[in-house]
Amino acid sequence: MSEKAMETAPKKSGGPALAGLKRYFREQAIPLIVLLLMVVIASCISPVFLSKPNASNLVVQVALNMVVAMGMFVVILTGGIDLGVGSVVAVSGVLVAGFMQNMPVGVAILATMAVCTLIGCFNGLIVARLRIAPFIVTLGMMSFARGVAYWYTQAVPISWARTAGADFMYWLGSGTVGPVPVICLVWLLMIAVTFLLMRFTVIGRILYSLGGNEEAVKLSGISVAKWKVFPYAFSSFCCALGGILLTARLGVGAPTSGEGLDMDAIASVVIGGVSFSGGSGNVSGVVIGVFILGIINNILDLMNVPNYPQLMLKGAIIVVAVILSTIRDKKR
Repeated sequence: MSEKAMETAPKKSGGPALAGLKRYFREQAIPLIVLLLMVVIASCISPVFLSKPNASNLVVQVALNMVVAMGMFVVILTGGIDLGVGSVVAVSGVLVAGFMQNMPVGVAILATMAVCTLIGCFNGLIVARLRIAPFIVTLGMMSFARGVAYWYTQAVPISWARTAGADFMYWLGSGTVGPVPVICLVWLLMIAVTFLLMRFTVIGRILYSLGGNEEAVKLSGISVAKWKVFPYAFSSFCCALGGILLTARLGVGAPTSGEGLDMDAIASVVIGGVSFSGGSGNVSGVVIGVFILGIINNILDLMNVPNYPQLMLKGAIIVVAVILSTIRDKKR
């Protein structure tokens, strides 16, 4: 090609990065618009919403759901579901508070996370090896783990206030690094870990493939059963971390912790554009979904709306989000 022809040839605007950005905004258009609308509506309803104290309260309020939703995202991405997240959060909370009575706080945290991760491995093994529907397996675990939490505490919350690790737990639940709450830094770290895991590792590519076309993964020689365990183990790991954060905030490990959390996590993931049938979705969408739900809860609290209408609204949101997800999947 001559220099003149090269000069007159149309130049391609942007590149792969720009194309990826356009594709992202196209896929996340609805969640982003809903989030912006929620902020505008909440600001109009209550002048307190945009105040610094309420903003700080909001980022702390979403912490538990944000961490747990990261695990739920990975599970749903593979075409599964985990209904036991709230109960595992309760087990985590009572275990860490109980272990701290006789162990250093670091050992108590590691032991708690190990036990809860094993619960997830157990769920995954049953789903993968016995081919039992995840809904049934995790529904059973929801009841079993909640029973364990009540049995361990005898239905009485366990306080960590007089243990050797009380200062650390107080810092974790209520401390700040500069103007940023420590609990906020923890969920930011969990978002980063999940993003890097799913975007840049072999694990992430395999899990996306499992959700998209499990048969193709089998034919490629990859052990589907082995990889199906990971999402449930990761979900329970996230629940363990969430339970520790919640216990640090409350000052006690309570067997009632995490009730209704499964609904919040599922709603956040589906609202964020993750396909309920698996194989499609991203971490940033889940973050948007968590904040949408968090803003709804926050503004309802500011308006002193009772808890029961909030539950009704959450249920309606899940139904609508699943319907939209199904319609979107059919168009692909």
